[in-house]
Amino acid sequence: MFWDSLQLTFIDLIDISIVALVVYYVLRLIRGTHAEQMLIGLVVMLVLYEVARTFGLLTVEWIFNQVFAVFIVILVVLFQAEIRKGLMRVAINPLSTVIEPQEQMIEEVVAATKTLTNKRWGALIVFERETGLRHLDDSGVKIEADVKADLMVTLFCSATPLHDGAIIIALNNEGIPEIRSARVLLPLAKSKHVLGKFGTRHRAAIGLSEENDALVLVVSEERGDIHLVENGEMSEAMSDDALRKALKPLLASMKFAGSHKT
Repeated sequence: MFWDSLQLTFIDLIDISIVALVVYYVLRLIRGTHAEQMLIGLVVMLVLYEVARTFGLLTVEWIFNQVFAVFIVILVVLFQAEIRKGLMRVAINPLSTVIEPQEQMIEEVVAATKTLTNKRWGALIVFERETGLRHLDDSGVKIEADVKADLMVTLFCSATPLHDGAIIIALNNEGIPEIRSARVLLPLAKSKHVLGKFGTRHRAAIGLSEENDALVLVVSEERGDIHLVENGEMSEAMSDDALRKALKPLLASMKFAGSHKT
């Protein structure tokens, strides 16, 4: 009987689709930001309001009624930054998609390695995955900066004091990737099967990956090639496109913005 009484027209489907698209866009916009936590808080308030109504908690219900009377104003105040950002994006291109933190990080890393190989500057880039690497930070310098290609190239410039060692890319408390530390010393490989043509930089990458699940990207100073090291095994030399395709599945264990990071 319910389905018989339910009559959906083509206009109704368009109406539902537009609302769903707006909700999806808003959730994508606030994911990984402080607004996400505030939205969860508002949902909790609504649940408490329904509980108060159900059990007849008159005082609590009255307080919530006063708050909801100015609910629109509260929303504008709490989410003013996100509303402004969203309107600016819609004004530029309503159909544009939000770049995921993982995709943006990968593009910055690929751009940095391209410049580094052209300049023949060596580099060690460590990606923290499930196993924490904070104990290594003490051997280097804390950076806590956005993952940007220009910054990574600068850090590995031979004229700067931070070019020796590795940089560690990890997620901050908000699930956003950052360059957490630089000039980090890595343990050398214990394996005796490392080819003699590889130097200390490659041995350090293999040594770290033998001890934990970190993914290490090595840029050779002499040959200008790129290798990924995982579980003590080093890949063949990779092109920029191959590196881009390889990084996404290998970094899937990193919990980016929008996921719960423990």
